[in-house]
Amino acid sequence: MREQFNLQFNPVMLSQLLNGNLTITDFLLQLFGERNSPNYRAMCGGLVAYHNKDGGSPDVTAFDLVEAAFNADACSGAFKCRFGIHFHYTCSDVHNDAKDTIRWDFKLNVAENTIHFTGEEPWVRDAD
Repeated sequence: MREQFNLQFNPVMLSQLLNGNLTITDFLLQLFGERNSPNYRAMCGGLVAYHNKDGGSPDVTAFDLVEAAFNADACSGAFKCRFGIHFHYTCSDVHNDAKDTIRWDFKLNVAENTIHFTGEEPWVRDAD
């Protein structure tokens, strides 16, 4: 199932984006803020959700945005989120690190100053 969440944004940022004074990448970076901010942690939580079934208490602490695109007419766009994920299997005290990339679509609700994120459909492995 696709992960989804909403965040509030500052309407001044939207004006700057629509006027061409702010790129979509900069808009998103400002929206997510610093690593310990609630918005940044919300994205980390969305990324972790794709690995919850893998076991090992997954944790994402940092991510990068790549290939961001924005359609001003539709107030929507997409980007890829590249991140490292750390797994800690407590019973065996084993630590493992992996890298992943998840595509996120987004839609701005201008009236409510919110942005809705929808992650890609997770891969389903066939049982052979």
